[in-house]
Amino acid sequence: MFETVTMNERCSEKKYAEEAPRLRVKLFEAQRLCIEHRIPLLITVAGVNGAGRGSVVNRLSEWMDSKHLQNHVFWRESDEEKARPRDWRFWRCLPAAGETAVFFGGWYAEPLRAYCCDEVSGHEFNSRMHQCRELEMCLADSGMVLVKFWLHLDEKTHDERLKKRLKHKELLHFTPYDKKVSVNYSGMLSAASKAITLTDRPFAPWTIIDATDARQRDLMVAEAIISAVNRAVAARAAKRQCAEASNAALPEETSAGLGTAGIIPSLNGIDLSSKADPATYKRELASLQHDIRTLSFKAFKRGISTTLVFEGWDASGKGGAIRRVLAGVDSRISRVIPVSAPSDEELAHHYLWRFWRHLPRAGFMTVYDRSWYGRVLVERVENLTPREDWSRAYSEINLFEEQLTANNNILLKFWLHISPEEQLRRFREREATPWKRYKITPEDWRNREKWDAYVQAADEMFLRTSTEYAPWHVIAGEDKKFARLAVLRAVREALRTALANKKK
Repeated sequence: MFETVTMNERCSEKKYAEEAPRLRVKLFEAQRLCIEHRIPLLITVAGVNGAGRGSVVNRLSEWMDSKHLQNHVFWRESDEEKARPRDWRFWRCLPAAGETAVFFGGWYAEPLRAYCCDEVSGHEFNSRMHQCRELEMCLADSGMVLVKFWLHLDEKTHDERLKKRLKHKELLHFTPYDKKVSVNYSGMLSAASKAITLTDRPFAPWTIIDATDARQRDLMVAEAIISAVNRAVAARAAKRQCAEASNAALPEETSAGLGTAGIIPSLNGIDLSSKADPATYKRELASLQHDIRTLSFKAFKRGISTTLVFEGWDASGKGGAIRRVLAGVDSRISRVIPVSAPSDEELAHHYLWRFWRHLPRAGFMTVYDRSWYGRVLVERVENLTPREDWSRAYSEINLFEEQLTANNNILLKFWLHISPEEQLRRFREREATPWKRYKITPEDWRNREKWDAYVQAADEMFLRTSTEYAPWHVIAGEDKKFARLAVLRAVREALRTALANKKK
């Protein structure tokens, strides 16, 4: 792969003096286009040690507007990062609309190092590269421009630069991890070749640059970024013109080929007649809360995080169920995230960004009152998001949830289901009760008119996102006490299972 890269092409000082100012202006203009069109730009700089990765990052900082540029170095993981899913450290640094982020190594750095040092198998490395590719596709589909550089050196030049660094201690900026990698040139090239092959895609292509000559290297980096931004702007314009010209209706929705049909055929088929025994309700509730308190503390000590998602109809009892669960959990290790309309800052990022920010640390519990499923529910039904965006959200959510359940962590998703008649009764009860009146809004009444559309959206959501690692729990909520007990039983069972699996 790298044989044809090392051309030893040189850029004279005179040529650089002529080309650099021109490219600097064009690079600044490309950044301005990103701001104007609200395009987030993510630049990943990777390569062999000694190729000048740091110098490239510094050059970009010099040539671009620093007010809209952030550099991120993912060196050793902090304790805060280790306590959360792997990609949390990257998601929180992703650029907002119109902003530029430069990732030093990005999500490739650690997998490349581990594979080069024989710390992971080929299968594990391939799996990680597949996840990187899926993540990049998710970001590109949302409108982000991804530019990835691999800065290459031939072995002779690499060894010469390494010896120079070892001789001059003031140039020795790398960590012990890098020392181990630096002496294994062939191992790093093998890892890089595999990574590039698996993750080089049109939506996130790799640009391999011969970094032997620093001046030539910097010019090629600038040209690649300028070209990528210009292509993205042109593609957006062409897409907009095509949409305006056709003005065609979208095709009818279909659930064909989902592969999980039959797991939950329809909300309309859920039995809502289940009721709790009033005589034993309080006793069983107290017992469940006691068990959850004990188990959640054990999970805290074992570093098992818990994420609970509550979705369902307005007035279906989500708040009551959440309060009963948290009554059995120490408030110092739990929190509730109420999800409403996104803020301007959240709208400027990928829609999953705001949920990544609040993920629980190892051992902690986070409860989402409404969640990322708004993308395929309210945003779909209310036409707040184009069909192409919400339809691809299913796979993006599955990828997200797969990370939430890694390392034996818990993810439970509840849908509290009631009938339209019961919802109407509860709405009227809220209007008649002074301390509950604030809960009812004109929007709640309006949503009742789209009941069937929400049923259709929920049914498809279950089919596409009820996975083996994160299945949906549809709870009959006509009787609030039954629903609360059912939720608490599911939480208790999940904690027990996770603690038992942790011992294995």
